[in-house]
Amino acid sequence: MDIKDLEDLLQVESSPENKISFADIKGIVKDYCTYIWSKKWILIAAGFIGVIIGIIHAYIYKPTYTATYKFSIESKNGGGSGLSALSMLAGFGSSSGTFSGDNLVELFRSRSMVEMALLKPIIIEGDTMNLLEYKILADSARIKCNEIKAKRDVSKPHIATLCDVYFPYGQDRETFTREQDSIIMAIASEMITNDISIEKIDKKLSYANFSVSSKNEKFAKEFSSAMINTVFDFYLKSKRENAQRNLNEFQTRADSIRKELNKSLYAVAHYRDLNMNPSKSVLGVEQLKYQTDIQINTAAYSEIVKNIEVMKLDMAKSEPLIQEIDVPRYPLENDKKGKVKTGIKYGFVVGFLAIFVLCGIHFFQKLNSKEETENSFE
Repeated sequence: MDIKDLEDLLQVESSPENKISFADIKGIVKDYCTYIWSKKWILIAAGFIGVIIGIIHAYIYKPTYTATYKFSIESKNGGGSGLSALSMLAGFGSSSGTFSGDNLVELFRSRSMVEMALLKPIIIEGDTMNLLEYKILADSARIKCNEIKAKRDVSKPHIATLCDVYFPYGQDRETFTREQDSIIMAIASEMITNDISIEKIDKKLSYANFSVSSKNEKFAKEFSSAMINTVFDFYLKSKRENAQRNLNEFQTRADSIRKELNKSLYAVAHYRDLNMNPSKSVLGVEQLKYQTDIQINTAAYSEIVKNIEVMKLDMAKSEPLIQEIDVPRYPLENDKKGKVKTGIKYGFVVGFLAIFVLCGIHFFQKLNSKEETENSFE
């Protein structure tokens, strides 16, 4: 292709015949609008069908209920100002423990905490069962068990399912079978991923929201309450046990010093009974040695006893304050769909889809008509 051919090609492409004007666009839009209007009864029928589908969907849709707790946790630090340097060196003067507010939030994501809460009792129509068994029933997980068991070949081994495994109320967690363990672990993990939410609102003020979502309103409320109680009880118990462990260790040291002090006192008394002549230099040195030990141990023991009393006071003052601010009440928050609103929404969606389909049909009709016209001229 030479330069002349290229110029001719550019002139053809830029000729007025190949340009689309505003009038052309207006004509195309008018043509499509005329076609769609000619099919208005189809659009009306499509919209009506969409409304019916929306109403049916809203009617059969099971809403998700959400139970939300809002709580705060504050540490009432005793300050440890009354503790001596000896207590600090022993490691008991710090008010910070293994469990802090951040760790409390993480406990809500713990599988063991969820499992413990699932084994809490619930009363349904006078019958007591654990929340795990109630969840299985509420989720209709055993609705087809009779049908499944009827189709089984009893002569062949089969994998245990929820149709074979039950969780009777009061059964010790440590006595669970392998099948029970696998099921409760799977349910707990699934809940942590999809149904449980913990959000720390204000790090400075230690506010947090804990939410549980479920298709069953009663389960959402009861499980959220069981989870709150389980985590808080574990948290406070751990704090107390840590503090008590430290106090016991300090008390053991005090008892050891007291024992050494008593030894020195009895040794001095016994030595004096056996040696009535204190003028001997050897006797004076031995007596001075025992008296020095008594003075040192007495001072150390007095200091430790004082620190133990301060530690007991600090334990009471440093008890974390967990306060429930908002608790879930019936009716719970849910995403229930209104029939009218959902019907209108579906009507518009189906109507727009119908318009899109009609435009596609009209486009291909015009395209086929153009090809037929060109073929007739040939």
